[in-house]
Amino acid sequence: MTDRPLFIVVEGLDGSGKSTQIEMLRDHLQSRGEACHLTAEPTDLVTGRLIRSILRHEHTVDPRTLAALFAADRVEHIFHPDSGLLAQLAAGYHVIASRYYFSSLAYQSEFVDPNWIAALNRQAKTTLPADLTIFLDLDPQTSMDRIGGRTGDTELFETTEKLTHVRESFRQAFTVFGAGENIVTLDAARPAVEVADDIARLVDEL
Repeated sequence: MTDRPLFIVVEGLDGSGKSTQIEMLRDHLQSRGEACHLTAEPTDLVTGRLIRSILRHEHTVDPRTLAALFAADRVEHIFHPDSGLLAQLAAGYHVIASRYYFSSLAYQSEFVDPNWIAALNRQAKTTLPADLTIFLDLDPQTSMDRIGGRTGDTELFETTEKLTHVRESFRQAFTVFGAGENIVTLDAARPAVEVADDIARLVDEL
């Protein structure tokens, strides 16, 4: 494993177990005395809070506006002087993020030109590509079954039809926009401990 802090991104459909796997990876790294910073997109910064309100149907905006907001939130996520990704890495923390720019391409390309989304996120890709991107692959119906077990309102993208499109869009995004990146797809339908063991092994190999 490299001596420098790692930036690891966990992607996947809602219900794929991202939060669980991120917490298990943090525990794995901390058990070896290595400090971790967990984060997610949309962020808790001003831009991210606005996005969350849109996803909860509290506001309605043009899909291009939403795509631009995600890109803006990502820039803030990278460069924020205190909580930003670069700041955390410089402080010696491994950073584990739930979602990054592949989510923008996957979730927004149904309504917005994916080339434009890619252009909006070019700075993120050139400034801070992940050392490892893990895609937790899950059948959309299983995703919906898991989401259905949660409390709270359904968000904008949580229908089987939309998630089917999103799953395929993730695959296309990895092919088109992921050149040169370390991207690994894992079967997220398996027991969480099995998936976590695979992730730990992948991180240890970096």
